[in-house]
Amino acid sequence: MGGRPGEVNTIISLATAIDAEWLQELFPNDLHREMRVVFDPISRRVQAGDLLRFRDLIITEKRIEPPPADAAARVLAEEVIAGRLALPRWDHSVDQSILRLNLLANWCPELELSPIRQEDRRHIIEQLCLGAMSYKEIKERDAKAVVRSWLSAPQRDLVDKFAPERVTLSNSRTPKVTYEADRPPYISVRIQDLFDVKETPKIAMGRVALSVHILAPSMRPVQVTHDLANFWREHYPRIKSELQRKYPKHEWR
Repeated sequence: MGGRPGEVNTIISLATAIDAEWLQELFPNDLHREMRVVFDPISRRVQAGDLLRFRDLIITEKRIEPPPADAAARVLAEEVIAGRLALPRWDHSVDQSILRLNLLANWCPELELSPIRQEDRRHIIEQLCLGAMSYKEIKERDAKAVVRSWLSAPQRDLVDKFAPERVTLSNSRTPKVTYEADRPPYISVRIQDLFDVKETPKIAMGRVALSVHILAPSMRPVQVTHDLANFWREHYPRIKSELQRKYPKHEWR
């Protein structure tokens, strides 16, 4: 009564409380307990509760404090993997550590190194989150140390030896090696720092030649080569005459 034409109004005049024990007695197969562990985006913490459900309806919920450690780590890891939580210390150097291992496992299978695949990354992130209940607790954790702990000490030594972070040139310079998934690893070196280096450096038991990005004194690239001997013989005379005019105060041989 009193509604718009065609509108049906339902008025509840009597409500009766339902006791969970009644449901247990009348519908024993429709009651079940479960633990729910979720990430609260407001507090940025993991929350856990012990739920009693009647079919799809939550009858009671009791908070669990602290949440179970393994479940909390999985929930935090899921937030990280989904991109909703950032790990500032999971930086380029961490990705390079993983790539070094994965590439070396492919280049030198006889070393019997197992690559870190996508599912392994998930487990590593869970390991990093273990013992934490909030984003604040994982934000500054040392991701690189956790990744390195995935390998044994002898395995880490193999990676450092055959897929090093830096390579020592014949003139004792130690440029950093950059690894890429779909292209040869490379070093970027000023041309003056390559004087007396005649052979292209190699890694992975000598099986992989590094690409050499040759830089002008301004640190701008002037040449990319996979064959330093050929560079000095075929290309350096022309490059030297051009750069010597621009940078007369630098050493030229």
